[in-house]
Amino acid sequence: MLNKLKPKSEFSRNVLTLMTGTTIAQAIPIAISPILTRLYTPEDFGALALFIGIVSIMAVLTTAKYELSIILPKRNSTGYQLVCLSLMLSLMVSLFYMVAMVGINTIYQFSYIYYLLPVTVLFIAFNNVFDRYNNRIKNYKLMSSQRVIKTTVESIVSIALITLLSVKTGLIFGFILGYFISSLTMLYINFKSFKAKKLKPSLSKMKALARRYINFPKYSMPHTFLNTLSANIPIFLIPFFYGSYTLGLYAFGLKIIQAPLSLISASIFNVLGQKMAEEHAQGREIKTLFVATVKKLIIFTIPMIPVFIFIDDIFAFVFGEEWRVAGEYIQILAPWLLFVFVVSPFANIPHIYNQQKKAFILEIMYTLVRILPFVIGAGILNMPLKEVLVIYVVLAILLLIYGFNWYYSLASGVKK
Repeated sequence: MLNKLKPKSEFSRNVLTLMTGTTIAQAIPIAISPILTRLYTPEDFGALALFIGIVSIMAVLTTAKYELSIILPKRNSTGYQLVCLSLMLSLMVSLFYMVAMVGINTIYQFSYIYYLLPVTVLFIAFNNVFDRYNNRIKNYKLMSSQRVIKTTVESIVSIALITLLSVKTGLIFGFILGYFISSLTMLYINFKSFKAKKLKPSLSKMKALARRYINFPKYSMPHTFLNTLSANIPIFLIPFFYGSYTLGLYAFGLKIIQAPLSLISASIFNVLGQKMAEEHAQGREIKTLFVATVKKLIIFTIPMIPVFIFIDDIFAFVFGEEWRVAGEYIQILAPWLLFVFVVSPFANIPHIYNQQKKAFILEIMYTLVRILPFVIGAGILNMPLKEVLVIYVVLAILLLIYGFNWYYSLASGVKK
């Protein structure tokens, strides 16, 4: 009976494996959120959001996005050399960040917590590189396990530091240590695998691969940088125009609602990217897979609609009345969040078809769309945040529709 319920296709089994681990990983921080909201203030959550925003932008440059190419070569030995290239770059860039932080501190004094940015960047880079490599070799069990490890450590540390030591930056330390333990786990397991296969890094091969996949640092890196920057624009601008308290409400609400959405879309993104790259490398069409995935994603969105309608009441009940406004922000963002949920799993398609340049141009437009509502609406017209978010959502959805049509047109072609 249980065997009949198991997915028959490899693609579905892989998605289920990754989604199971991601479900547990996402459930842990959501489960303890009612505790955290009563231990930490909105300002504390705002400080976490600001730290994550800065470190996310810095992390983009560490590997020059060569980790995105790990799933593309036919041979695993070539993928291994790309892993070595990405890790070497991440070490060099993180060291540069450390030196730069010391230099900046002589001019501008900042909080001690920001000294941990270079180290955090290194942990995130290692995590991303090994995540892509395990995606390549279809080791979805390890990918699932490391997600659970990360959120478990993050949750335990966050609660322990505020309750035992009254550390207000406990959320940030939890975030850092979660990535540290997660990346250390994958490093240990994958290193044993490399040693067993007698794989050794080759500087000449790494140089050749760096030239072969030059489009990733040339287009994908600035593209991802803009994407990360634009995604964090509200995090940087909201405290400037509306204060850190409002930032905490906005960032917390977005984090809670994106957790279940990314549970599915991120799992499909990883498995779908690997599957499409494999199919395309073999000269087979991917349109059928594209259409089938879209239909499944749309079906998943239907039961989410009632949740968004009553999300303000849900937030007030679960997290406390103070957090109702966070739910109101999410109600406004709901249409955009659902569009992102459907479109984002296909973001690997431009990489597969070597269309990073156009993807970069599209990202420039998307960045402007995210900046303008805040600069004009909040900075010039002094509009309330809710009105700014409405404009933000409308413009973003229009660009998402254009991007989705482009992905479909690429997927409809067959490799010659």
